[in-house]
Amino acid sequence: MSIRVKPLVLCIPLLIAACANVDQKTQETGIGAAIGCAAGAAIAKLTSNNAAGGCAAGAVVGGIAGYLHARSNEIDEANKAAQATQQVQGAKASPVQTDTVQVTDKTTGETKQVQAFKSVSVDIPVSQLNTQDGQDAMKKLNDYARKVASDRGDTVDMTIATAPTKGSKTKAAMQQTSETVGQGTVRRTVVTDTRVPANVQRVTIEVKNPSKMEV
Repeated sequence: MSIRVKPLVLCIPLLIAACANVDQKTQETGIGAAIGCAAGAAIAKLTSNNAAGGCAAGAVVGGIAGYLHARSNEIDEANKAAQATQQVQGAKASPVQTDTVQVTDKTTGETKQVQAFKSVSVDIPVSQLNTQDGQDAMKKLNDYARKVASDRGDTVDMTIATAPTKGSKTKAAMQQTSETVGQGTVRRTVVTDTRVPANVQRVTIEVKNPSKMEV
């Protein structure tokens, strides 16, 4: 039995091309759908079923898989960025926090619970910020914030907090800047915060996730 692979090749570009006018977060799902499309078409061909129907069925699985893969990568990269700061003397990283997102397939109604990156926080001694290790740690955290903003096409908040000066008892914003990265934005806010230990700079990267979404 001979199997022609051309229909599989055509299926993937069509789905990716359809992503050209949507944000990066949707493209991630579209690429996953393209992979599922190829798998579905292959199964259909081998079982003598309709290739177009197999493509659609595969895209359903691929779309959810694409979203799951993107979120898993974010969590892995957050852990790596946090672990990298351990090279800085006296630095401490809090565990990466996640949200549970209920992802539903629009066609079948199937629902999956997906863990998505929410935040990561690192304390770096102020005395270490100008060392090579301190600068490398800050670069890794900034690079991670930029990547998440670009990949999601959304806003990522990066808060840089230090303890207030003697006599101050409130949390106060000192400065805020925004950096556009692809279709996303990194919003950096420098604050004083009574919850931060003296002589420490606390860097927190945080995003907002929907509680539910459809793919």
